Parts: sequence; C-alpha cells; structure tokens
Amino acid sequence: MKEKESSRPTQEAEYLLEYGRRKIRMCADTFKDLAGVFEQSSSEEGKDIPEKADEREDYFLRRQLKGTRCLLADNLREMAGIMDHVAADKIEFIRMGGRRQKQMVKAMNGEGLIVSDLYFIKRQGERLLISLSVGVKKKDKSVTVEEIAGYLSVLLNMRLMPGHRNPYFVGNTPAQLYFEEEPSYCYMTGTARAVKEGEQVSGDTFSFYEGDEGILTAILSDGMGSGEKALKDSEAIVENMERFLEAGLPVSTGIQALNSMMSAQEPDENMSTLDVCRFDLYEGNASFYKVGAACSFLKHGVYVEKIQSDTLPLGVFPRIESKPVERTLSDGDMIIIVSDGAMEHWPEGDGESALLDFIGRTDTDSPVDMANRILRFVIEKCQGHIRDDMTVLAVGIWENQLEDND
Repeated sequence: MKEKESSRPTQEAEYLLEYGRRKIRMCADTFKDLAGVFEQSSSEEGKDIPEKADEREDYFLRRQLKGTRCLLADNLREMAGIMDHVAADKIEFIRMGGRRQKQMVKAMNGEGLIVSDLYFIKRQGERLLISLSVGVKKKDKSVTVEEIAGYLSVLLNMRLMPGHRNPYFVGNTPAQLYFEEEPSYCYMTGTARAVKEGEQVSGDTFSFYEGDEGILTAILSDGMGSGEKALKDSEAIVENMERFLEAGLPVSTGIQALNSMMSAQEPDENMSTLDVCRFDLYEGNASFYKVGAACSFLKHGVYVEKIQSDTLPLGVFPRIESKPVERTLSDGDMIIIVSDGAMEHWPEGDGESALLDFIGRTDTDSPVDMANRILRFVIEKCQGHIRDDMTVLAVGIWENQLEDND
C-alpha cells in the first residue's frame, strides 16, 4: 500500500507532462495548417508587368503581399518546428531502490542532513541527473550544495557537481536539489576587444553560455556597421540565441528563427553575422555554426586548422543552411573565434593567413594571453589603426584530472 502511495506523484507528473506535450503538438499542427493556407494563397503564377501605371501599382502591391505571405508561412513552420521539438523532450523519473535509498538517507543523516524524494532523472538522449530534497537538522545552520555534492559523490561512487539552478546554501527549510556527473573536460576563456576609431561602443556582442547539460556555447555577433545601432542589433541576436539554448532548442533551430526575424525587417537594415561554437564537455567535441562570420581557428600544439563557411549573414535570404562543422578535441586544444574587424583592412593583404601563422607560432596555454596577443598583433599589422570593431575569443579545453584520495 505504501509503495502505491509513493509512486502516485510520479504517475501524476508523467500524466501532466504527456498532457502538456499533446497540447503543444496540437498547437504545432495548427501552425502548420496555417502555413499551408498562406503558402497556397501565394502560389499563383506571376504575370508579366502591366503597361498601365495603375495596373503596375496593383501588380507590385500584390507581389509584395505574396512575399509577406510566404515569409509568414516560413515563420509559422518555424514556430511549429520549435513546438514539436519541445513536445518530443521526454523526461523519465526513476525512483532509487529501497535499500539503496535507506542507506543514503542514513549516511546523509549522519552528516546532519534530512534527505527525501531521491530520484534519477533521465531526459531523452542525455545523462542521468540526481534529484533529492535536502534540509539541515540543526537550526541556524546551513551547508553548501558543493558539500552535499561531495557527500553524494562518495556514496554513489561517481563524481557529481551541482546543477546551475541550485541555491548556494541549504538551511532548515528543505530544498529540491539537482546534481549531475562532472564532465570529462574543463575549460578557460579569454577575450580581447578594440572599438572602431571614432566610436564610443563596439558593435560586436559575445557571450559564453553553459547549460545544465554540460555544454559550453561561445556566441559572437558582429552587427552591421558600427556604434550604437550595430551594438543594438548584435545584442538582440546574442540574447535571443541564449534564450533558445536555455529552452533546450538545437542551435540550428535558433539560427533559423533568428534569420526569419531578421528577414522580416527592412532589406539592408540588419545583416548581422552569427558565430556559434558548442563544446561538449563530456565527449570533447566541438560544433561550429557560422552565419556570415569570419573564420575560426583550432589550435593543437603548433598545428592550426582554419574553420570557415561561405554562408551569408542573417536576414539575406528567408531560409538559411546552418550545417555545423564537427571536430574532436584533445587535451590542451584551443579555439580562437574572431569578428570580421580582425581579418579586414590589412595593408599587407590576407589577414587569415597571417593569423593562422601567428597562432601556430604563439606558445601559451592561457586563453587570456592568447586573445590579448592576437589583438595586439592585428593592431600592429594594421599600423595602429582600428578601422572596424575587433573581438577575439579564446577557449582552452583540458581533461579533468582525477583526484588522488589516498
């Protein structure tokens, strides 16, 4: 009887999740149907341009309306695709075995902690998370989630780390905490920037986003032009990409959504670039997505590989190809991502080849040092002039070393 009662919350949660998925899929199907309606109303064959002025005006107005309908149909399909992806995300709650749970509760109780509701959580295609409710027995006392992660690591014989949304401290009031296996790789980042001559702010925006799934994402956007307008555009792109990642959407889906957003605006108003590099800290892989962006560099010792793509900036075409370039990383590898300003306006010619050679000759393990050296080198080669905003991002990857507990 007790077993049935204890499993009821899990069954109710699974029912609610499935109900929510069905509602989302129904909305997605509705958007797909609407997209088909708009596309069908725009599928008539175009006629020759009329000779009379009033007929020509009507003709161009209908052409503009047709383009708007096609764009709306694409946007609706994109929204439907996002909903389908969210609905397909399945979560499985696995209750920890009775004997094992009792042993853990007893051991944690010996450390002054009250523990309950221990679950393994598994998302489709992802690693296990550990969920549990924890409170401190003694009043006016608290413990850090890092300490709790240490206790769990010993009890479960696996290296665990707190999830990103956990509180830092836990007190008398029980808190629901989440822990995940520590990634195989760790990282350090470095940045260096220079603002275009005559401007007060840089039109480049960047961020390093680390989600709960052990993936670090470097994002860099170069806004069209320079100054406040370029900054506003690039900030919007980076912020929206972070929102898509936080929602658990694939990078390619986020890129297409951003491209649709930019395409809906006035032509030639916004043609910002987007550079995204995803690092899987468990597997040691990197995925490069480039939309009109300058080439990046993968440094492995003295060997340097150039990563590039011929894709045009966001908003140029309604649809965009965003196939990633995949690479496997090794201990000590470094990724360098730069904006267009670091490649162009070189008096001596090809900036890509010069940077490729310079990065290969630069002996440093520090991403901060690497980024600063590259920026100084570029400005020196441009004879001290900064004719465009320059941003250099460097990310170093190292294998996590096992601690010797003896």
